[in-house]
Amino acid sequence: MFSRGNRYDEYYLVNDMEVDDISYEPAKRSCLRRCVIITSISFICLLLLAFVVIFVGLPLAFMNSFELQSDLIFTHFNLPASEKYFSTYHLPGYLNKYVTVKDLDGVANKSLGVWQILPVELTYRSLHDPDFDYDEALLNSNYSVLIYFHGTGESRSDCIMKYQLLGYYFHIIAFDYRDYADSSKGALTEEAVVNDCVQLYKWVENHTNSEIYIWGHSLGAAIATHTVTSLNGSNFPPKGLVLESAFTSLQDEMYVHPYAKIFSWLPWFAPTILDPLRKNGFIFNTVGNIVSVSGPVMILHAEDDSIVPYKFGKKLYEVASNRPKPSGNATFYHQFERNLGYNHYFIYEDPFLKYFIMDFIAAAEKYGSSSVYPF
Repeated sequence: MFSRGNRYDEYYLVNDMEVDDISYEPAKRSCLRRCVIITSISFICLLLLAFVVIFVGLPLAFMNSFELQSDLIFTHFNLPASEKYFSTYHLPGYLNKYVTVKDLDGVANKSLGVWQILPVELTYRSLHDPDFDYDEALLNSNYSVLIYFHGTGESRSDCIMKYQLLGYYFHIIAFDYRDYADSSKGALTEEAVVNDCVQLYKWVENHTNSEIYIWGHSLGAAIATHTVTSLNGSNFPPKGLVLESAFTSLQDEMYVHPYAKIFSWLPWFAPTILDPLRKNGFIFNTVGNIVSVSGPVMILHAEDDSIVPYKFGKKLYEVASNRPKPSGNATFYHQFERNLGYNHYFIYEDPFLKYFIMDFIAAAEKYGSSSVYPF
């Protein structure tokens, strides 16, 4: 026997509970669909907002801010800035000092933090002589002087291992640009920085009887080349110029630099990024300036350089080697294989570099007496 309720259920095939479930499912699916749509639209809106902020807002802000442009080119955040830090650094055979230069107006004084780093031989003497005279050593040593121009984002204390190598061949003057480390504050423009560097060179010239070489790394290579061209016609020009990991021009570098190339595909990249830099004097036209360098040039570049591609070093070599003789013949290029892993900063680790330096010094000593260089 079936109960009345059971027969009723069989007749209608479903019970009341099942009817309720069926009516609920379409509503639940509809709600879920609305949530997915709303979430998707919100996500797309956030992506569009992020795109506008990053790829429209930032370029526009950069275009209208000299400070942003200056900070991008002359990166100098979180650098040590105390005199004590640079005076008590764990480095043998060096003296911390400050060199006064005039600003572009010819009136305001700026102070550049400088390290005078003795050659290895003189360092050994200084460690055993508490009265060692650094000024006399700079004036009358048998070593040539090398002025080192560091790259952006660095201070003179960031290249210690490189100084250890260079100290076998040179008396080193390492310094910080204006507004870097413990140097005086000042507007960071190419013109102002090069003006400071020219005066620093003349200060060194007045404090030594030795030949002077210049070595620049990365942005420092661009500043160094511009400085050397500004010294054309001087009575005591640099004996030689070394460019390490150098770019051809700031405009070329902006297309490949890790921080800038993410914007380089934008149709407004030139008017919002490149043109404002050029308008405000951030040119760094090394490939143009190097033509005016009279004297030996050595260019060093690593194939795996992730910041400044080595094609720029090759281009600089091509241009420099086509200078009129004898300068063109006194141009040297050393490219370091990718598998060595030197990237942008570690060329100094190469075991052959010391011999490249020795060859370059020998060529510089011969410069002007012969148009043939066997190196």
